[in-house]
Amino acid sequence: MSPSQPLAPRATVAQRKQANELRKTLKPLLEKRRRARINDSLNHLKSLILPLVGKDNARYSKLEKADILEMTVRFLRDLPSSPVKDATESYREGYKACLQRVSALLPKTSLDQGACQRVQDFVQQSMSSSVTPTCLNCCAQSSRTLPQIQQKLLSLKSSFSSRLEIQPGPQPANVGMWRPW
Repeated sequence: MSPSQPLAPRATVAQRKQANELRKTLKPLLEKRRRARINDSLNHLKSLILPLVGKDNARYSKLEKADILEMTVRFLRDLPSSPVKDATESYREGYKACLQRVSALLPKTSLDQGACQRVQDFVQQSMSSSVTPTCLNCCAQSSRTLPQIQQKLLSLKSSFSSRLEIQPGPQPANVGMWRPW
């Protein structure tokens, strides 16, 4: 070996060989884990779908995977389509559900008694009012502001993407996921 020849290519070859061996070892394990997840999900789906279609779990213990998927597709296709609620009704239901959640979580907070009482009074007043609840800062009050909001979002998006293009250097893919190949 000559003194002018660097050691880096040899280390790179060794690293590639080690990564290749690691891949050969890990690939079957990863595939086994993937198949186990699929089978667990199919078994869970079977336990959910059989009672819904009126079948007995004990009688249908040995179903093929394709049968489970076909039964699920048939069941979902035959579900009656639920009527679409208008936006106002959907908003009202969501608002009331949110108020109920706030009221349930309020005792668990560290707010002082006066603040808790004010929040509880607001919740009670909002729940009992027959008026459609509205947020003072919300665009739901006026549909005229929707195009303005969309325009603002587009301008923010373009300014953000132009800033990303300016930054040099590789962007990390998914730092939490390591793959040897």
